[in-house]
Amino acid sequence: MNDFEYYNPTKVVFGQGRFADLGAEVKSLGDKALLVKQEGPLEQMGVYERAVKSLEEAQVAVQVLEYVSSNPKLSKIREGIALAKEEGAEVVVAVGGGSAIDAGKAIAIGAACDGDVWEFFRREREVSASLPMVAVSTISATGAETSCHVVVTNDDSEDTAKWKKWAIHDPHAFPDTAIIDPGLLVSVPNKITAAGMADTISHILEGYFDGVPNNPISDRIGEGIVMTVIENEKVLDNPEDLNARAALSWAATLAMSGLQDCGRSNAGFPAHWIQHAVGALTDSSHGEGLAVINPAWLELENEKSPVKFMQFAERVFGIERTEQMTDREYGLAGIQALKAVFKRWGLPETLRELGVTSEMIPTIVQGVMESPETYVFEEGTVEQVLRRCL
Repeated sequence: MNDFEYYNPTKVVFGQGRFADLGAEVKSLGDKALLVKQEGPLEQMGVYERAVKSLEEAQVAVQVLEYVSSNPKLSKIREGIALAKEEGAEVVVAVGGGSAIDAGKAIAIGAACDGDVWEFFRREREVSASLPMVAVSTISATGAETSCHVVVTNDDSEDTAKWKKWAIHDPHAFPDTAIIDPGLLVSVPNKITAAGMADTISHILEGYFDGVPNNPISDRIGEGIVMTVIENEKVLDNPEDLNARAALSWAATLAMSGLQDCGRSNAGFPAHWIQHAVGALTDSSHGEGLAVINPAWLELENEKSPVKFMQFAERVFGIERTEQMTDREYGLAGIQALKAVFKRWGLPETLRELGVTSEMIPTIVQGVMESPETYVFEEGTVEQVLRRCL
């Protein structure tokens, strides 16, 4: 186990019906709020009407940024920053999935600082301040509601091949409060639910297989979260199962809270960074991309050292090892079991299903290599992963 520091300042308000606490939670942070909406069915479901009502009943003045898209775009974030500054917003409120919450984080940072927010993503400046923020999660996936990560797609160029999907990781990005109400999730379609489940699992496994020995507590936490997600796949047959929704919500939150990363190398999220380059080019689903890319990455890692993969196969999937199995074959059996789970959930098995062609691979590789993220990639390895996924 490595030495570590653990810090997570986000207050979590969790439970059925706790969305009603939004106004009171925001009021404790300020009197003027910018509400960040996300594209999709939440408007038709009345979620934003309820949010505005709760805020106004708490005597919080509300300005609205309409309809952030999936893979939130820099142009929309700049619009939100300008609106927040113009209206004197004191709190940013993001209601939606990871895209709305990441947009809200970027706006909260940009509204509290001079200059262009993209300078932080280019590592030209360090974040020094942020407006208070409340995140209301409406999907179990990114765990953005309690994380310090912000992912944004720079859409400055008219040529989408030049778009960059980059991230920053900074303590100022932690939301002050996260509201997680399982009742808000019952209408999430199966496709999006399953993609979120794959995202949660990827958040665990990209740190779990870091090669650092003697980290039993973090290993057990990570294994428990993965097993909890798989055990609650029943939600795909019964979307209104609030117990399953609650379990998946808390699993997603814990997976990115930093708790299970304690004692790990924390070198980065390799499958995530590859998916970011894919997503920037194709605007495809983050979780669906990870369901394809992460197993391919893990297969390569298993070929280098199967020790941890053997533990994963035994503990998470209970796979019995035969006398004929080599260490790598046993480790691979666990990865194959994971791929079977993703297939059972109806997730894509290839990047072609997400719009990627072989001709795009050099551009995607270039996008990965240009990213300022901490993980050190070898260009040939990235290409190998992508070609395994086609």
